[in-house]
Amino acid sequence: MKIKNIFFMSLWVFLGLTSCDKYLDVKPDQKMLVPKTLADCDALLDNRTTMNSNFSPVPDIASDHYYLIDVNFNAIVNSEDRNIYKWDAKTDLATNHWQAPYKVVLIANQVLALLDDIVRDKNVMDYDRIKGEALFYRAYAWMQQAHVFTLDYASETAKKNMGLVLRFSPDIDYVSPRSSLEETYVNIKKDLEAATTLLPEKITVRTRPTKVAALAALSRLGLMMGDYVLSEKTAKEALNLYNVLIDYNTLSKTASAPFPRFNNEVIFHAVTFTNACINPTIAKIDSNLIKSYVKNDLRGNLYFKNNNNGTYAFKGRYDGAVNASTFSGIATDELYFTLAESLVRNSKLKDAIDCLNTLLKTRYVKNTYVDLILNTKEEALREILLERNKSLIMRNLRWMDMKRLNQDESQQKTFERVIGSETYFLQADDQRYAFLIPKKVIEFNSLIQQNPR
Repeated sequence: MKIKNIFFMSLWVFLGLTSCDKYLDVKPDQKMLVPKTLADCDALLDNRTTMNSNFSPVPDIASDHYYLIDVNFNAIVNSEDRNIYKWDAKTDLATNHWQAPYKVVLIANQVLALLDDIVRDKNVMDYDRIKGEALFYRAYAWMQQAHVFTLDYASETAKKNMGLVLRFSPDIDYVSPRSSLEETYVNIKKDLEAATTLLPEKITVRTRPTKVAALAALSRLGLMMGDYVLSEKTAKEALNLYNVLIDYNTLSKTASAPFPRFNNEVIFHAVTFTNACINPTIAKIDSNLIKSYVKNDLRGNLYFKNNNNGTYAFKGRYDGAVNASTFSGIATDELYFTLAESLVRNSKLKDAIDCLNTLLKTRYVKNTYVDLILNTKEEALREILLERNKSLIMRNLRWMDMKRLNQDESQQKTFERVIGSETYFLQADDQRYAFLIPKKVIEFNSLIQQNPR
């Protein structure tokens, strides 16, 4: 990749993040803008606003963890948001749901292209770390996009179902069609596997990926693919390196944000951009979910705020904020649930129950938790999935779970929303599990095929 092309792409990113007026008012020294060194690569990846804070909230907006009462639904100004909430088949998403994660891909590709022109031998550790980070960011952005714009992965249909637009270069001189779903997942896996060999183990700055984060992302990918051998193996490897769980007894039940930003369970920090539907001032947590927390289960008080009118709001975000976005990173509690599910699906019943008990013991009032005794694979899987659903709320994961679990006949469920006198249903294998690509994106690149309806 020529430095000239990278320079122009850097300007493109700069213009995308800065108003045109401000840019035209300044005539920068071009020599200062051309990235050339490892330090420049580091700086490109250190843009937390772009790399960690701009993922689509659609997987939480479309999830079944919450509901909106009619007055709040009708007060939402943006029709797109209302359509996402009711799973409207013709929902036209705003372009930022597509573009924001692809900015992450763009910057990752810039860095990888720059590294091709930098001599690795001069600073091997930094070179490898930066390359591993770029590969992780690209793969993670693709994973987030797969949640929104593709159907669930199934080996028998992955070659014919449409995947993402996979870009491997920052060059703007070519346009890309969509890959197959198989190609999408193969390339995500390839990037993450390469990242595990390059990234450092130790967590220092939680906005930057580590080997643990790459292994954890691979374990999530294993669940998405139904590859439980992969998810078990990588979850174990990740937890062998970092397995810290918060004792929920140490947290304040009355705090408006009980979990501090970059808390000890956070392996990789990321958040979505904001959306009206999931604003805790209007989003009401499903009443059946609230009822599922038994006495002495600290999650009930740490995750939810009683609105004193028979409804509850979510306050348990894992990034210490209370606003209209959600945590979309990786934490160790997710890893424990991934491992427990993978173990039971791989017929390792005792290990799966031990894993689940280890986690849940930290979520109950001290010395009150009684270890679960589960006698069958079916019973254990049901309990693990129940507890996963009760723990990983507003993590941008539930939509993924809704899709993948509906491929399992024993777990299939039809979801519903009630708005006024209308009831909206979402059935297993529904094409609406893959949202339409924004019309403006299709108009810009005619090679991109729209999701079927």
